[in-house]
Amino acid sequence: MAKMINESQQFFRDMIGAGAIIAGFCGSFLAFRIQREASYYRQPNLETKSDVYLGLAQFNSSFLLIILATTMSCICGFVIPLFGLAGKAWYLVNPLFAVSGLVSALVLLAGYFADELVHYEIIGKKWRRPRRGWRREWPIVACTLISAIGSFALTYLVLANP
Repeated sequence: MAKMINESQQFFRDMIGAGAIIAGFCGSFLAFRIQREASYYRQPNLETKSDVYLGLAQFNSSFLLIILATTMSCICGFVIPLFGLAGKAWYLVNPLFAVSGLVSALVLLAGYFADELVHYEIIGKKWRRPRRGWRREWPIVACTLISAIGSFALTYLVLANP
């Protein structure tokens, strides 16, 4: 019994390390996105020493994906393992949820990069239609969300039934 507790604690310690890497990666991209959107919202005018309102900030689809990836990696990479280290026997404090959540966070992160590539027309120039906003990127967001949910379920089922 004591060996099982030690193995579980070591697993949750390792999960915190993996969650920290993924959450740190997401956090750095999220900070970059927020800084960029803030500069689109307003910029300082050095001559008048005041801010100039630009109003060009937008909540695009890639921002949604990076928010979801960050949230998922923080919950499954920090919250669940911390409760596991504390010895809480809550239903969600389960290694299966932690691993499945981090896998789905990686899928969301991959979708973020794909969405950014399409948004800035690095790929998908053939799709160049006069679309604005999320219209060009909604298939990527939908596929990413479906893939994230599917990867969560598949990882959970594979680990639950070895």
